[in-house]
Amino acid sequence: MEKVKSQIEGKTLVVERSFNASRALVFEAFSTPAHLEAWWGPDGWKTEVRTFEFEPGGTWHYKMTCVDKEQGDYYGMESWGKSTFLEIDPHRKIVYTDAFSDADGHVNPELPVMTITNEFVDIPNGTLFISRSEFTDAESLQQVVEMGAVEGFSSQLERLDAIVSR
Repeated sequence: MEKVKSQIEGKTLVVERSFNASRALVFEAFSTPAHLEAWWGPDGWKTEVRTFEFEPGGTWHYKMTCVDKEQGDYYGMESWGKSTFLEIDPHRKIVYTDAFSDADGHVNPELPVMTITNEFVDIPNGTLFISRSEFTDAESLQQVVEMGAVEGFSSQLERLDAIVSR
């Protein structure tokens, strides 16, 4: 299967990755806390789900912690996120807002909030995953790209592939 492809379309970051796994399995990896904790976050980071209400209007609050001493100054660093699910079409699509937050779930107003649409498409021998992260403006998108979002997301999709493509 091919590796991650990414491109910028206006104020939207589009990331695609094929998996040698069924659409149902890939969707499940995005829709259950135990699965997310196994792969969410860049390589060398551990994720802990605090809240996960997988329904429109429900929230997902999580903490990622760098556990890899080789990552230098990042070792021990925490990064919190908070999402609100907007639309769920089982095995086909998940739409949610995603924001940086603190441990109490308060959204950080200094960092961009994005609306993410994840699509799961049947392809021969697997699933094509397409993620569209839409920002309010091109500057916010650029800020997140400069923070390493493409590399980080690519890394976590590699982690997911190691689980679902067994």
